[in-house]
Amino acid sequence: MATVSVREVQHNLASILRRVEAGEEIEVCRRHTPVARLVPATPAGRTAMDWDGLAAWRKATWGGRGTPGTAVELLVAEGRGEP
Repeated sequence: MATVSVREVQHNLASILRRVEAGEEIEVCRRHTPVARLVPATPAGRTAMDWDGLAAWRKATWGGRGTPGTAVELLVAEGRGEP
């Protein structure tokens, strides 16, 4: 792992960030003491939805009935001013 000083980060942040984006991990030191570590960000991907679990939860919560409340179609129609 590469090490850079706080001063170097202040003067060369753009180039240091390019190195991090390329996958390098960089430790930032103040007076030879590590104070931070720059690592590439992990992409925030979608998580898989457990649809089987959702169906089981709905059945356990609401039984065989639908969810209570006004149907979405009716709320949209009301918002549009439709009869």
